[in-house]
Amino acid sequence: MKIKRLLISALLLLMVGVVYAAKPKYVFYFIGDGMGIGQVQTLRTYFKNVPDADTDKMHFYDFPVASFITTYSASDDITDSAAAGTALATGCKTRNSMIGMDADTVALTSVAKLLKTAGRGVAVMSSVCLDDATPSAFYASRPSRHDYHQIALQGAASDFDFMAGAYFRDPYGVRAKTPGNVFANYEAAGYTVVRGRQGYNDAIAGKARKVLWLDNDTTTENRIGYAIDGDNGDMTLPQMVRSGIDFLYKNYPKGFFIMAEGGAIDHMGHGNEAPGALLEVREFDAAVREAYEFYKQHPHETLIIVTADHETGGMSLGTEVNSTPALHYVQYAKASKGEFGNMLKKLMREKGKKTTWGDVRSLMSQLTGLGDAIAISAGEEGYLMMIFQRILDNRGKNIKTLYADFDELTNEIFKLYSNKMGIGWTTSHHSGCPVPLFVVGAGSEAFTGQGWLDNTDIPRIIAKLSGVKIK
Repeated sequence: MKIKRLLISALLLLMVGVVYAAKPKYVFYFIGDGMGIGQVQTLRTYFKNVPDADTDKMHFYDFPVASFITTYSASDDITDSAAAGTALATGCKTRNSMIGMDADTVALTSVAKLLKTAGRGVAVMSSVCLDDATPSAFYASRPSRHDYHQIALQGAASDFDFMAGAYFRDPYGVRAKTPGNVFANYEAAGYTVVRGRQGYNDAIAGKARKVLWLDNDTTTENRIGYAIDGDNGDMTLPQMVRSGIDFLYKNYPKGFFIMAEGGAIDHMGHGNEAPGALLEVREFDAAVREAYEFYKQHPHETLIIVTADHETGGMSLGTEVNSTPALHYVQYAKASKGEFGNMLKKLMREKGKKTTWGDVRSLMSQLTGLGDAIAISAGEEGYLMMIFQRILDNRGKNIKTLYADFDELTNEIFKLYSNKMGIGWTTSHHSGCPVPLFVVGAGSEAFTGQGWLDNTDIPRIIAKLSGVKIK
């Protein structure tokens, strides 16, 4: 019996050694910007309690390997996206606001660049700008995340094969005061620059060698469009992942690396938007599912990693006023906080001083369900009426967050919406909490047995499994 146990132990050790020796050919690296355990648990609870067509499908939080990672930067216990993105891309800590450089401003090499040099196809994509902090950490090295023009130029020089996102913040160097044309640089580097879904289809039909795929909408430069505002039918993160897989699989027999960021989760956290946050994480989950479908076809060659750069908003499931979450209320959400504010301003601009609380209440019920499908008390409505009167008298406050400014009434309506859903917030900034990690596929056991990991560990493990070395 003792010999049998020893043989079984030896066999298990051999099996673990084989798994650890696995060299994944296809690596997916999903980063939910601002996605903490509160956001993930909210999604889990939603699928558990609310009828949804995707309920019985695989979700990233069900991956067999799960842990937490610490996110602090070299300069602060609470990181920003630049320092966190750099750690996740390069395996090195840096100071807040720095991209692809260590704390001494020495340029670093990302795991994506190492894999590109090793002959893999590489894709970087995001639901926000390609020159935003997290995606740019994989291809750029700058002392400031706000060097948008220079960051975009480094993207053109990266030689990555597939890049997709909203737009660039300073494509012509206006903010940088160094006139230029980022798109000309991409074209000179061999990229086919396309806008929207049709543009991408045309590029593929024309056998493009490298692709820069941007959203059709140039009015919202920092995102492709929020899930809560409705799919524009043109460009979504799941579509980007699906297209990236098709493009790289056909062109790179040695395999590929895809980094996909759900950047708008962070936007919703900064704005404390409960319905929007839930829908963005749901969209992110759908994007991961595209990779999982590929994994099912190539289970011994594919590695999928899902994590976050940091948590945003201090989001919790359950509040002091509502300990029973009502996540089905998300079905009544027809507009993001910003879009609601825009429509409220339009209403009051058209009607001026003749705008009534009845007009505002009707808009609120139509776009959020509050006061109609979602009951509100006389006290809650009275408070909103008081804020409305203050705005009507030009005494309303302006609430400023990282990505948007909100009028006081819009802010209070969405605060009430969060409470009704049973979702709480502690801040409109980042929190210092660890973030979750979920892994499946070839070499996934390399992420286990070490307790909590640090964000710098993730790219180092990817590099080791893939046969490249991070200095």
